[in-house]
Amino acid sequence: MLSKIGLRARRSGSVFIGIIGLLGLAINTCPQLLKPQRRRIFWLLFKRQLYNSGLRAASINTIIAMLLGIFVMSKAYAVIPNNTQFIDYYAQFFNIVVNREIGPLISGIILIARSASAVTAEVGQMQLYRQFDALSAVHMSPALVFLLPVFFAFPVSLMLMFFYFNMICVLTSFAMIELYHEGGITLVDYIRALLQQLTVVEVAVSMAKAMVGGCLIGLASLYFGYHVEDRFTDVSRAISNSNTFQLFAFFVLNIGLSYLVYL
Repeated sequence: MLSKIGLRARRSGSVFIGIIGLLGLAINTCPQLLKPQRRRIFWLLFKRQLYNSGLRAASINTIIAMLLGIFVMSKAYAVIPNNTQFIDYYAQFFNIVVNREIGPLISGIILIARSASAVTAEVGQMQLYRQFDALSAVHMSPALVFLLPVFFAFPVSLMLMFFYFNMICVLTSFAMIELYHEGGITLVDYIRALLQQLTVVEVAVSMAKAMVGGCLIGLASLYFGYHVEDRFTDVSRAISNSNTFQLFAFFVLNIGLSYLVYL
């Protein structure tokens, strides 16, 4: 048992070292963007990746956000009195439950399940059929074509997912307030109460979760896809290992940041 634990620890350590290596490679590749021709290629691939990972996930993100807004609102009414001060209590409840914790976690899970898996499969297929060698043969950097678009697009996508997830939750919860609350509350009053709960620290923590979490998810998907070998089943194994690692690492990141800042 101890030997298995040690083996898993060594494998996890090698994954983190590999991801750090990819981070260094991405930073070293960034100067290539100074060349106009390579910058145009990067920009096209970046927009494609941003559209696939962030914008096309809006529908599933919206549905989950609506359901969560209804669920949180119903639970809030079960524990908070229905009076004129309800909006202040619920704004605090919404900020702690949705903005700090559930919103980032669900957005990260959607990004992992929907986009990171696709990147791992795409890179794994290319590695399986040695297409990276073909890119190198025509003097095209694989880091420019695959690494940099994912490295920049995933954090931006996760930030966008945070934003519209929270916006849909806000609108859905306000609709529930209009349905159940006794007394007139406007949307402006509700948004003002929510903004009063936000601090600079909370905004910075949310941005850190998106930036660090997005980079971690993107680099991990590339790492596991690139380590596909000669068997076709290696692709599915790479996707499974990548998703497992990303979920664990993203949960640890979110819980760790929340624990350090808010407790």
